[in-house]
Amino acid sequence: MTCIVALEHGGVAYLGSDSFLGDAFTRDQIDRPKFFTKGERFFIAFAGGLRGAQVVQHEIKFRKIRNNEDEEAYLVTEVSKKLQSGFAKVGANIKDEGHVDTHDANFLVCINGKIFIIQSDYSIIRSRHGFAVIGAGQEYAMGALAALRKDTTAAKDKVKRALEVASELSPQVCGPFHITEV
Repeated sequence: MTCIVALEHGGVAYLGSDSFLGDAFTRDQIDRPKFFTKGERFFIAFAGGLRGAQVVQHEIKFRKIRNNEDEEAYLVTEVSKKLQSGFAKVGANIKDEGHVDTHDANFLVCINGKIFIIQSDYSIIRSRHGFAVIGAGQEYAMGALAALRKDTTAAKDKVKRALEVASELSPQVCGPFHITEV
């Protein structure tokens, strides 16, 4: 698994990832961040299965978000639809028990300084807390961010600390950590 942490502060989203690669029995480290850009001020981070992330990064193209377009609406009408059709096209979709298309990756999107999660059923959610975490160690990282909420520590350092806490307590989270601003 992995741990992805994002925090909004002052119109900027701070996005961080660990480097864990493996499962409950094996541990390796990926050689790059677990996020990538899909446009100006538009990053996608991933946890879980790598196939979906590779398809999104290398095969699926999104139109640019329009000036004054609502980010959530853009994610619902453009990104979510393209993910679902793109995954179906390359065989990366999974049918759940109700025969509904899902996927085995978790995605966290930072766009224009805002954070959203794309759930396995392609729905879009945005937390009122101004931060989000996906992947292993999620509870630990969220607790760290909540505890640091009113602290004067720089936002980038809060993201790093949340990843550090998750790596101390979860066997499926490890450094090095990668952090960027969106």
